[in-house]
Amino acid sequence: MDSTLIIDNGSNTVKMGYASDEDPLIVQNCISRSRDRKLHLANELTRLTDVSQLIIRRPLEQGQLTSWYLQKLIWDEGFNELSNGNTDINFNETELLYTETPFSFPVLSSNTDQIVFEEYGFKSYYRTTNAALIPWNNDVPNNDYIPFQLVVDSGFECTWVIPVINGCVYWKGVKKMSIGGKFLTGYLKELISFRYYNVMDETILVNNIKEKTSYVATDYDQSLKKVSQLRSLVKDPIGRLDFDAQNKSMGNVVLDYVLPDFKTTTTGYVLQDTTTKLDSDVQLLRLYDERFAVPETFFYPELANINNKSGIIKTILESLANCPELARPLLMANIKCVGGNFDIPGFKHRLFMELRKEIPETYVLKLDDEDDKNESLTYSWKSGQTFVKKGGFDKVKISKQEYFEKGLNYLQERCSFKAY
Repeated sequence: MDSTLIIDNGSNTVKMGYASDEDPLIVQNCISRSRDRKLHLANELTRLTDVSQLIIRRPLEQGQLTSWYLQKLIWDEGFNELSNGNTDINFNETELLYTETPFSFPVLSSNTDQIVFEEYGFKSYYRTTNAALIPWNNDVPNNDYIPFQLVVDSGFECTWVIPVINGCVYWKGVKKMSIGGKFLTGYLKELISFRYYNVMDETILVNNIKEKTSYVATDYDQSLKKVSQLRSLVKDPIGRLDFDAQNKSMGNVVLDYVLPDFKTTTTGYVLQDTTTKLDSDVQLLRLYDERFAVPETFFYPELANINNKSGIIKTILESLANCPELARPLLMANIKCVGGNFDIPGFKHRLFMELRKEIPETYVLKLDDEDDKNESLTYSWKSGQTFVKKGGFDKVKISKQEYFEKGLNYLQERCSFKAY
Protein backbone atom coordinates (compact mmCIF):
# COMPACT_ATOMS: atom_id res chain seq x y z
CA MET A 1 0.00 0.00 0.00
CA ASP A 2 2.90 2.35 0.71
CA SER A 3 3.91 2.07 -2.94
CA THR A 4 0.44 2.75 -4.38
CA LEU A 5 0.11 6.24 -5.82
CA ILE A 6 -3.36 7.75 -6.28
CA ILE A 7 -3.91 10.55 -8.80
CA ASP A 8 -7.25 12.34 -9.12
CA ASN A 9 -6.57 14.29 -12.31
CA GLY A 10 -8.97 17.25 -12.24
CA SER A 11 -9.21 20.07 -14.77
CA ASN A 12 -8.26 22.69 -12.18
CA THR A 13 -6.14 20.75 -9.70
CA VAL A 14 -4.41 17.39 -9.52
CA LYS A 15 -4.77 15.57 -6.21
CA MET A 16 -1.88 13.13 -5.82
CA GLY A 17 -0.42 11.13 -2.98
CA TYR A 18 0.35 7.67 -1.66
CA ALA A 19 -2.40 5.53 -0.18
CA SER A 20 -0.56 5.70 3.14
CA ASP A 21 -0.62 9.53 3.20
CA GLU A 22 -3.14 11.34 5.37
CA ASP A 23 -3.97 13.95 2.73
CA PRO A 24 -3.11 14.40 -0.94
CA LEU A 25 -0.81 17.00 -2.41
CA ILE A 26 -2.88 19.51 -4.38
CA VAL A 27 -1.17 20.67 -7.58
CA GLN A 28 -2.48 23.44 -9.83
CA ASN A 29 -3.11 21.74 -13.18
CA CYS A 30 -1.92 24.57 -15.41
CA ILE A 31 0.95 26.60 -16.78
CA SER A 32 0.67 30.38 -16.49
CA ARG A 33 2.39 33.39 -18.00
CA SER A 34 2.68 36.62 -16.02
CA ARG A 35 2.93 40.18 -17.32
CA ASP A 36 6.73 39.96 -17.39
CA ARG A 37 6.32 37.02 -19.85
CA LYS A 38 7.77 34.50 -17.42
CA LEU A 39 6.25 31.02 -17.36
CA HIS A 40 5.10 29.45 -14.09
CA LEU A 41 4.40 25.74 -13.83
CA ALA A 42 1.83 24.14 -11.52
CA ASN A 43 2.07 25.40 -7.91
CA GLU A 44 4.41 28.23 -8.86
CA LEU A 45 1.12 30.01 -9.59
CA THR A 46 0.23 30.05 -5.88
CA ARG A 47 3.53 31.74 -5.02
CA LEU A 48 3.12 34.68 -7.41
CA THR A 49 2.73 38.10 -5.80
CA ASP A 50 1.26 39.71 -8.92
CA VAL A 51 -1.46 37.69 -10.64
CA SER A 52 -2.79 40.60 -12.67
CA GLN A 53 -3.39 39.85 -16.37
CA LEU A 54 -2.21 36.28 -15.93
CA ILE A 55 -2.62 33.99 -18.95
CA ILE A 56 -3.41 30.38 -18.00
CA ARG A 57 -3.29 27.25 -20.13
CA ARG A 58 -4.50 23.84 -18.98
CA PRO A 59 -3.84 20.33 -20.33
CA LEU A 60 -7.52 19.41 -20.03
CA GLU A 61 -10.28 20.90 -22.19
CA GLN A 62 -13.89 20.07 -21.31
CA GLY A 63 -12.50 17.36 -19.06
CA GLN A 64 -10.59 15.69 -21.91
CA LEU A 65 -6.81 15.36 -21.56
CA THR A 66 -5.67 16.92 -24.84
CA SER A 67 -2.07 17.90 -24.03
CA TRP A 68 0.04 15.15 -22.50
CA TYR A 69 3.18 17.21 -23.08
CA LEU A 70 1.89 19.82 -20.62
CA GLN A 71 0.30 17.26 -18.28
CA LYS A 72 3.58 15.36 -17.94
CA LEU A 73 5.42 18.56 -16.99
CA ILE A 74 2.83 19.21 -14.27
CA TRP A 75 2.93 15.62 -12.99
CA ASP A 76 6.73 15.70 -12.87
CA GLU A 77 6.58 18.91 -10.84
CA GLY A 78 4.08 17.25 -8.49
CA PHE A 79 6.19 14.09 -8.16
CA ASN A 80 9.20 16.24 -7.27
CA GLU A 81 7.18 18.06 -4.60
CA LEU A 82 5.74 14.78 -3.35
CA SER A 83 9.23 13.38 -2.75
CA ASN A 84 10.39 16.71 -1.25
CA GLY A 85 12.96 16.97 -4.01
CA ASN A 86 15.19 14.49 -2.19
CA THR A 87 14.81 11.24 -4.09
CA ASP A 88 13.19 10.32 -7.37
CA ILE A 89 10.13 8.07 -7.27
CA ASN A 90 10.96 4.51 -8.32
CA PHE A 91 8.11 3.98 -10.79
CA ASN A 92 9.13 0.36 -11.43
CA GLU A 93 8.12 -0.40 -7.84
CA THR A 94 5.11 1.94 -7.72
CA GLU A 95 1.48 1.14 -8.54
CA LEU A 96 -0.93 3.79 -9.86
CA LEU A 97 -4.66 4.34 -9.36
CA TYR A 98 -5.81 7.07 -11.74
CA THR A 99 -9.19 8.79 -12.17
CA GLU A 100 -10.47 10.47 -15.32
CA THR A 101 -13.67 12.18 -16.42
CA PRO A 102 -16.67 10.05 -17.48
CA PHE A 103 -16.94 9.42 -21.22
CA SER A 104 -13.31 10.24 -21.92
CA PHE A 105 -12.49 9.66 -25.57
CA PRO A 106 -10.94 6.18 -25.90
CA VAL A 107 -8.02 7.47 -27.95
CA LEU A 108 -7.16 9.99 -25.21
CA SER A 109 -7.48 7.32 -22.51
CA SER A 110 -5.15 5.12 -24.55
CA ASN A 111 -2.62 7.96 -24.61
CA THR A 112 -2.73 7.95 -20.81
CA ASP A 113 -2.21 4.19 -20.70
CA GLN A 114 0.85 4.46 -22.92
CA ILE A 115 2.36 7.30 -20.90
CA VAL A 116 1.83 5.39 -17.64
CA PHE A 117 3.53 2.19 -18.79
CA GLU A 118 5.89 3.28 -21.56
CA GLU A 119 7.07 6.70 -20.34
CA TYR A 120 6.94 6.31 -16.56
CA GLY A 121 7.06 2.52 -16.34
CA PHE A 122 4.67 2.05 -13.41
CA LYS A 123 4.58 -1.47 -11.97
CA SER A 124 0.79 -1.75 -12.27
CA TYR A 125 -2.13 0.54 -12.97
CA TYR A 126 -5.89 0.98 -12.99
CA ARG A 127 -7.89 3.77 -14.62
CA THR A 128 -11.46 4.59 -13.59
CA THR A 129 -13.87 7.44 -12.85
CA ASN A 130 -13.95 8.93 -9.37
CA ALA A 131 -17.67 8.11 -9.06
CA ALA A 132 -16.89 4.38 -9.16
CA LEU A 133 -14.60 4.80 -6.15
CA ILE A 134 -16.83 6.98 -3.97
CA PRO A 135 -19.15 4.15 -2.74
CA TRP A 136 -16.06 2.51 -1.19
CA ASN A 137 -15.58 5.47 1.14
CA ASN A 138 -17.93 4.35 3.89
CA ASP A 139 -17.98 3.20 7.49
CA VAL A 140 -20.52 0.41 7.00
CA PRO A 141 -19.25 -2.72 8.82
CA ASN A 142 -18.41 -5.73 6.64
CA ASN A 143 -19.19 -3.74 3.50
CA ASP A 144 -16.64 -2.95 0.82
CA TYR A 145 -18.89 -0.49 -0.96
CA ILE A 146 -22.37 1.00 -0.70
CA PRO A 147 -24.62 -0.81 -3.25
CA PHE A 148 -26.61 2.25 -4.36
CA GLN A 149 -25.27 5.78 -4.50
CA LEU A 150 -25.97 8.87 -6.59
CA VAL A 151 -22.81 10.92 -7.03
CA VAL A 152 -23.16 14.61 -7.87
CA ASP A 153 -19.71 15.84 -8.88
CA SER A 154 -19.51 19.61 -9.41
CA GLY A 155 -16.03 20.62 -10.47
CA PHE A 156 -14.13 23.17 -12.51
CA GLU A 157 -15.50 22.47 -15.99
CA CYS A 158 -18.96 21.04 -15.36
CA THR A 159 -21.27 19.10 -13.06
CA TRP A 160 -21.85 15.35 -13.44
CA VAL A 161 -24.72 13.30 -12.03
CA ILE A 162 -23.59 9.67 -11.86
CA PRO A 163 -25.64 6.76 -10.45
CA VAL A 164 -23.57 3.88 -9.10
CA ILE A 165 -25.36 0.54 -8.71
CA ASN A 166 -23.65 -2.45 -7.10
CA GLY A 167 -20.24 -0.85 -7.46
CA CYS A 168 -20.65 -0.06 -11.18
CA VAL A 169 -21.42 3.24 -12.84
CA TYR A 170 -24.85 2.92 -14.45
CA TRP A 171 -23.92 4.63 -17.70
CA LYS A 172 -27.47 5.04 -19.02
CA GLY A 173 -28.19 7.35 -16.11
CA VAL A 174 -25.07 9.53 -16.33
CA LYS A 175 -25.91 13.17 -17.07
CA LYS A 176 -23.75 16.24 -17.57
CA MET A 177 -24.55 19.86 -16.77
CA SER A 178 -22.19 22.35 -18.38
CA ILE A 179 -21.89 24.69 -15.39
CA GLY A 180 -18.90 24.47 -13.06
CA GLY A 181 -16.45 26.65 -11.18
CA LYS A 182 -14.90 28.04 -14.36
CA PHE A 183 -18.28 29.29 -15.57
CA LEU A 184 -19.08 30.90 -12.20
CA THR A 185 -15.79 32.81 -12.23
CA GLY A 186 -16.40 33.98 -15.81
CA TYR A 187 -19.94 35.10 -15.03
CA LEU A 188 -18.79 37.00 -11.93
CA LYS A 189 -16.10 38.70 -14.04
CA GLU A 190 -18.79 39.93 -16.42
CA LEU A 191 -21.05 41.22 -13.63
CA ILE A 192 -18.26 43.10 -11.84
CA SER A 193 -16.89 44.52 -15.10
CA PHE A 194 -20.33 45.74 -16.19
CA ARG A 195 -21.29 47.23 -12.81
CA TYR A 196 -18.06 48.37 -11.16
CA TYR A 197 -14.50 47.82 -12.45
CA ASN A 198 -13.11 46.16 -15.57
CA VAL A 199 -11.74 42.84 -14.28
CA MET A 200 -11.98 40.77 -17.46
CA ASP A 201 -8.21 40.12 -17.36
CA GLU A 202 -8.16 39.37 -13.62
CA THR A 203 -9.22 35.71 -13.51
CA ILE A 204 -7.30 34.82 -10.34
CA LEU A 205 -8.55 37.88 -8.45
CA VAL A 206 -12.17 37.23 -9.38
CA ASN A 207 -11.81 33.55 -8.51
CA ASN A 208 -10.56 34.57 -5.05
CA ILE A 209 -13.53 36.92 -4.67
CA LYS A 210 -15.90 34.12 -5.68
CA GLU A 211 -14.41 31.64 -3.21
CA LYS A 212 -14.42 34.12 -0.31
CA THR A 213 -17.82 35.76 -0.78
CA SER A 214 -20.22 33.52 -2.74
CA TYR A 215 -23.05 31.59 -1.14
CA VAL A 216 -26.24 29.88 -2.28
CA ALA A 217 -29.35 31.64 -1.00
CA THR A 218 -32.01 29.59 0.74
CA ASP A 219 -34.65 31.83 -0.84
CA TYR A 220 -33.38 33.68 -3.91
CA ASP A 221 -36.33 36.08 -4.25
CA GLN A 222 -36.21 37.01 -0.57
CA SER A 223 -32.49 37.71 -0.82
CA LEU A 224 -33.11 39.99 -3.81
CA LYS A 225 -35.65 41.95 -1.75
CA LYS A 226 -33.08 42.44 1.01
CA VAL A 227 -30.54 43.72 -1.50
CA SER A 228 -33.12 46.10 -2.97
CA GLN A 229 -33.83 47.54 0.49
CA LEU A 230 -30.12 48.01 1.19
CA ARG A 231 -29.55 49.70 -2.17
CA SER A 232 -32.31 52.19 -1.40
CA LEU A 233 -30.60 53.02 1.90
CA VAL A 234 -27.34 53.81 0.10
CA LYS A 235 -29.13 56.30 -2.16
CA ASP A 236 -30.66 58.05 0.85
CA PRO A 237 -28.13 60.30 2.73
CA ILE A 238 -29.95 59.71 6.02
CA GLY A 239 -30.52 56.00 5.42
CA ARG A 240 -26.84 55.56 4.58
CA LEU A 241 -26.04 56.04 8.27
CA ASP A 242 -28.30 53.10 9.11
CA PHE A 243 -26.89 50.86 6.35
CA ASP A 244 -24.47 48.81 8.47
CA ALA A 245 -27.07 48.06 11.16
CA GLN A 246 -29.68 47.03 8.57
CA ASN A 247 -27.17 44.91 6.67
CA LYS A 248 -26.13 43.14 9.87
CA SER A 249 -29.76 42.45 10.80
CA MET A 250 -30.25 40.88 7.35
CA GLY A 251 -27.29 38.52 7.78
CA ASN A 252 -24.64 40.67 6.06
CA VAL A 253 -26.04 40.13 2.59
CA VAL A 254 -23.80 42.93 1.32
CA LEU A 255 -20.03 42.66 1.72
CA ASP A 256 -17.11 44.98 1.06
CA TYR A 257 -14.08 43.40 -0.57
CA VAL A 258 -10.73 45.19 -0.31
CA LEU A 259 -9.01 44.94 -3.68
CA PRO A 260 -5.27 44.12 -3.73
CA ASP A 261 -2.81 47.01 -3.66
CA PHE A 262 0.23 44.65 -3.91
CA LYS A 263 1.71 46.32 -0.83
CA THR A 264 -0.39 45.12 2.08
CA THR A 265 -2.24 42.37 0.18
CA THR A 266 -1.81 40.58 -3.14
CA THR A 267 -5.16 38.79 -3.21
CA GLY A 268 -7.52 41.16 -1.43
CA TYR A 269 -9.78 40.27 1.50
CA VAL A 270 -13.28 40.65 2.88
CA LEU A 271 -13.62 43.71 5.11
CA GLN A 272 -15.06 42.21 8.27
CA ASP A 273 -15.28 45.42 10.31
CA THR A 274 -16.83 48.26 8.32
CA THR A 275 -15.83 50.77 11.00
CA THR A 276 -12.15 50.15 10.28
CA LYS A 277 -10.40 53.26 9.01
CA LEU A 278 -8.75 52.56 5.66
CA ASP A 279 -6.09 54.44 3.74
CA SER A 280 -7.39 56.91 1.18
CA ASP A 281 -5.93 54.93 -1.73
CA VAL A 282 -7.67 51.64 -0.79
CA GLN A 283 -10.15 50.42 -3.39
CA LEU A 284 -13.33 48.79 -2.12
CA LEU A 285 -15.63 46.55 -4.13
CA ARG A 286 -19.11 46.40 -2.64
CA LEU A 287 -20.90 43.18 -3.56
CA TYR A 288 -24.68 43.02 -3.48
CA ASP A 289 -26.68 40.31 -5.26
CA GLU A 290 -23.53 39.16 -7.10
CA ARG A 291 -22.71 37.03 -4.07
CA PHE A 292 -25.69 34.71 -4.52
CA ALA A 293 -26.82 35.44 -8.09
CA VAL A 294 -23.74 33.75 -9.57
CA PRO A 295 -24.14 30.31 -7.88
CA GLU A 296 -27.92 30.56 -8.43
CA THR A 297 -27.16 29.65 -12.06
CA PHE A 298 -26.72 26.06 -10.87
CA PHE A 299 -30.48 26.00 -10.33
CA TYR A 300 -31.57 28.46 -13.02
CA PRO A 301 -29.05 28.74 -15.89
CA GLU A 302 -31.37 31.17 -17.68
CA LEU A 303 -30.27 33.87 -15.20
CA ALA A 304 -27.00 33.94 -17.16
CA ASN A 305 -28.81 33.79 -20.52
CA ILE A 306 -28.12 30.05 -20.84
CA ASN A 307 -31.40 28.98 -22.35
CA ASN A 308 -32.62 25.46 -23.16
CA LYS A 309 -30.24 23.97 -20.59
CA SER A 310 -31.31 22.03 -17.52
CA GLY A 311 -30.46 23.21 -14.03
CA ILE A 312 -28.99 20.84 -11.45
CA ILE A 313 -32.38 19.67 -10.11
CA LYS A 314 -33.73 18.80 -13.56
CA THR A 315 -30.42 17.10 -14.43
CA ILE A 316 -30.68 14.89 -11.34
CA LEU A 317 -34.31 14.03 -12.15
CA GLU A 318 -33.37 13.17 -15.75
CA SER A 319 -30.62 10.90 -14.46
CA LEU A 320 -33.04 9.24 -12.04
CA ALA A 321 -35.61 8.67 -14.81
CA ASN A 322 -33.03 6.69 -16.79
CA CYS A 323 -32.28 4.37 -13.86
CA PRO A 324 -34.20 1.17 -13.03
CA GLU A 325 -37.41 2.04 -11.21
CA LEU A 326 -36.64 -0.12 -8.18
CA ALA A 327 -33.25 1.57 -7.78
CA ARG A 328 -34.58 5.14 -7.76
CA PRO A 329 -35.62 5.41 -4.09
CA LEU A 330 -32.37 3.72 -3.05
CA LEU A 331 -30.33 6.26 -5.01
CA MET A 332 -32.28 9.19 -3.53
CA ALA A 333 -31.59 7.84 -0.05
CA ASN A 334 -27.85 8.04 -0.64
CA ILE A 335 -26.65 11.14 -2.51
CA LYS A 336 -23.00 12.10 -2.25
CA CYS A 337 -21.89 15.59 -3.27
CA VAL A 338 -18.25 15.98 -4.29
CA GLY A 339 -16.19 18.58 -6.13
CA GLY A 340 -14.97 22.02 -5.12
CA ASN A 341 -18.26 23.83 -5.83
CA PHE A 342 -19.92 22.07 -2.91
CA ASP A 343 -17.68 24.07 -0.60
CA ILE A 344 -19.90 27.06 -1.47
CA PRO A 345 -21.94 27.72 1.71
CA GLY A 346 -25.59 26.76 1.46
CA PHE A 347 -25.27 24.70 -1.74
CA LYS A 348 -26.02 21.30 -0.22
CA HIS A 349 -28.86 22.65 1.92
CA ARG A 350 -30.55 24.32 -1.06
CA LEU A 351 -30.08 21.21 -3.19
CA PHE A 352 -31.84 19.15 -0.52
CA MET A 353 -34.74 21.62 -0.28
CA GLU A 354 -35.30 21.80 -4.04
CA LEU A 355 -35.03 18.03 -4.54
CA ARG A 356 -37.48 17.35 -1.72
CA LYS A 357 -40.14 19.34 -3.61
CA GLU A 358 -39.69 17.31 -6.81
CA ILE A 359 -39.40 13.67 -5.76
CA PRO A 360 -42.26 11.46 -4.47
CA GLU A 361 -43.15 11.87 -0.80
CA THR A 362 -42.60 8.15 -0.26
CA TYR A 363 -38.89 8.53 -1.12
CA VAL A 364 -36.41 9.03 1.69
CA LEU A 365 -34.03 11.82 0.68
CA LYS A 366 -30.60 11.81 2.26
CA LEU A 367 -27.77 14.12 1.29
CA ASP A 368 -24.38 14.11 2.95
CA ASP A 369 -24.50 16.48 5.89
CA GLU A 370 -23.91 20.22 5.40
CA ASP A 371 -21.37 20.09 8.21
CA ASP A 372 -19.62 17.00 6.88
CA LYS A 373 -15.95 17.49 7.65
CA ASN A 374 -14.88 15.56 4.55
CA GLU A 375 -13.72 18.25 2.16
CA SER A 376 -15.52 18.06 -1.17
CA LEU A 377 -12.36 18.83 -3.17
CA THR A 378 -10.35 15.85 -1.89
CA TYR A 379 -13.19 13.39 -1.27
CA SER A 380 -12.64 11.51 -4.54
CA TRP A 381 -8.94 11.03 -3.76
CA LYS A 382 -9.76 9.76 -0.27
CA SER A 383 -12.29 7.37 -1.79
CA GLY A 384 -9.49 5.97 -3.94
CA GLN A 385 -7.41 5.64 -0.80
CA THR A 386 -10.17 3.57 0.84
CA PHE A 387 -10.52 1.51 -2.34
CA VAL A 388 -6.83 0.59 -2.07
CA LYS A 389 -6.97 -0.13 1.68
CA LYS A 390 -9.99 -2.44 1.30
CA GLY A 391 -8.22 -4.47 -1.36
CA GLY A 392 -10.32 -3.39 -4.32
CA PHE A 393 -7.32 -2.12 -6.26
CA ASP A 394 -5.50 -5.46 -5.96
CA LYS A 395 -8.43 -7.18 -7.70
CA VAL A 396 -8.47 -4.94 -10.75
CA LYS A 397 -4.94 -3.62 -11.33
CA ILE A 398 -3.20 -4.41 -14.60
CA SER A 399 0.51 -5.18 -14.43
CA LYS A 400 3.10 -3.80 -16.81
CA GLN A 401 3.77 -7.34 -18.02
CA GLU A 402 0.07 -7.83 -18.88
CA TYR A 403 0.05 -4.55 -20.77
CA PHE A 404 3.02 -5.42 -22.95
CA GLU A 405 1.74 -8.96 -23.56
CA LYS A 406 -1.92 -8.18 -24.28
CA GLY A 407 -1.83 -4.58 -25.51
CA LEU A 408 -3.93 -1.43 -25.32
CA ASN A 409 -7.25 -3.03 -26.30
CA TYR A 410 -7.07 -5.43 -23.36
CA LEU A 411 -6.36 -2.58 -20.95
CA GLN A 412 -9.14 -0.45 -22.44
CA GLU A 413 -11.60 -3.30 -21.95
CA ARG A 414 -10.51 -3.88 -18.35
CA CYS A 415 -10.82 -0.20 -17.40
CA SER A 416 -14.00 0.70 -19.23
CA PHE A 417 -16.83 -0.14 -16.85
CA LYS A 418 -16.21 -1.81 -13.49
CA ALA A 419 -14.37 -0.56 -10.44
CA TYR A 420 -14.08 -3.89 -8.59
